[in-house]
Amino acid sequence: MRQRFFADNGNSGTGRNKDGAAGQDVVIEVPPGTVVTDAATGERLLDLVSEGQRECLLRGGRGGKGNAHFKSSTHQTPRFSQPGEPGEERTLKVELQIIADIGFVGLPNAGKSTLLKVLTKADPKIGNYPFTTVIPNLGVMHLHDRDIVLADIPGLIAGASEGAGLGTRFLRHIARTRGLAILLDVGEEDPYKDFLTLRKELEAYSTELAEKPCIVVLTKMDRVSSGECDPDHVEQVQQQLPPEIPCVRISALAGENLPELRTVLFQLTERDQ
Repeated sequence: MRQRFFADNGNSGTGRNKDGAAGQDVVIEVPPGTVVTDAATGERLLDLVSEGQRECLLRGGRGGKGNAHFKSSTHQTPRFSQPGEPGEERTLKVELQIIADIGFVGLPNAGKSTLLKVLTKADPKIGNYPFTTVIPNLGVMHLHDRDIVLADIPGLIAGASEGAGLGTRFLRHIARTRGLAILLDVGEEDPYKDFLTLRKELEAYSTELAEKPCIVVLTKMDRVSSGECDPDHVEQVQQQLPPEIPCVRISALAGENLPELRTVLFQLTERDQ
């Protein structure tokens, strides 16, 4: 991967008072969601969020002036000129931070990838073991003549805000979503404790992130119908959750309540406008 970029030098002037040609710009194409910071100071220089957005990051040096520029009524044949100056140089850090409407947040194996697959045409890797998802996956859900972009973020664990598991490497992607869907596996021993763990990590990483509009999705409700999970257990979990946060019970495998979830996800994007 190319890591060093140089713009062309401008050309020297020529006879008959002609300027030299300017050097060509170096244009580096990056996807929307790219953030550029100064590697030495950490200063954020660019935040590219729009398709087709074009910004000047580093400027070329000032061009020199030939001896004709210094000609005057009292000095008809100047024997000196002004040289050009070098352009700006900088060591930069370039990061892609996902831009999506809704980010799926949950512990490993909460059913995020499966849900993304059934709601969109995405084909994320799915497996019955932790950290199946190691990179963010995006999918587009079409509803009410609108496309809503969903992001499946690798599972979070306690200490993620301090780098545990896949940690801050992916928490920064969630920060670029408009809202969050917190997924809780109803078959776990204490889903409400899982909810508190996730909220704690979001708040520790960013207050702004923790305050994003959100919903709770109780996943794997097929475990109730199969007898693996007590219905009273699910009722207790929902009663413990904050009443102001919408909650939807679903089974991605059985297709249970997916239309309702689509509507609630759509409403969540509307709340952020």
